[in-house]
Amino acid sequence: MIKRVKNKRRNNVIYGRNYGHVLGIKIDSTTIPRVLRKIQVYISEAKKFYIVTPNPEIVMEVQKDDLLAKILNEALISLPDGIGLAQAQIFFSLPNPKGTIKRFLTLFVQGLAVGFLTLVDTKTVTSGLNIITGRSMFLELIKLANRKKWRVYLLGGEHGEANGTKSELEKTFKGIRIKALSGPMLNNEGLPLSKSDKKKEELAIKEINNFNPHLLFVAFVFPKQEKWVYRWYKKLNIGGAMVVGGTFNYISGKSETPPKWMEEKGLEWLWRFMKEPERAKRIFTAFPRFPLAVFWEKVNQ
Repeated sequence: MIKRVKNKRRNNVIYGRNYGHVLGIKIDSTTIPRVLRKIQVYISEAKKFYIVTPNPEIVMEVQKDDLLAKILNEALISLPDGIGLAQAQIFFSLPNPKGTIKRFLTLFVQGLAVGFLTLVDTKTVTSGLNIITGRSMFLELIKLANRKKWRVYLLGGEHGEANGTKSELEKTFKGIRIKALSGPMLNNEGLPLSKSDKKKEELAIKEINNFNPHLLFVAFVFPKQEKWVYRWYKKLNIGGAMVVGGTFNYISGKSETPPKWMEEKGLEWLWRFMKEPERAKRIFTAFPRFPLAVFWEKVNQ
């Protein structure tokens, strides 16, 4: 169910928040233009923020990590990056009859119907919870930064993807100032793996603070990036931060972007699996574990 928070108007910009919950994780029901307007207001008012991009895999992982759940739910902007979240939102909105057997059979049919609807009419499925991929949001923010002549810092990537992304962006966006650094290797708690990585982290923090970017993009992959941003963002001289996962891989050309039709149908996960079979375990987390968890959540309501 989408919850509508009372809007407040400042500087002629509405920044009320509509959001839903999927397995206890707060997710915004919004559009890219609304997000861009909010970010401009946050930066103009020095209201520090961070953006997360939950998908079905992430939602499943946070079920066993209270800190991650806290991090996602405290984000000022939480963008649904996976059609499974829109499917879950529709599924939860459908009638839930009484009686164990009747409920089980009804919900099973509802689940099949939502899956079929996704194949034939994706727009209807995403009408209640608009899917915004991290990659598309990143590019829109870069366009905004270019128009506003903002400073942008790219952090992360194990093999020079941040610098590769910087080089690619600078070919097109001439009004933007960009700095990039690979940064430290982190463990799953978002902490440096070694003393050498600790020094790299200190260097990154010093550079970020000296550069004072309007936007910081962090690509340490989930869950390292979320925990690192949460630990540091209030102490950094930045406007706001966004976790971007594998986005640098796509922008720098290391990974091939999926065909448009697969993006529109919410099949980017299948494209990634085809290109990176080693992701099988992660794909299994998103499907079928996620829809099964959603199903049982509704059964037990």
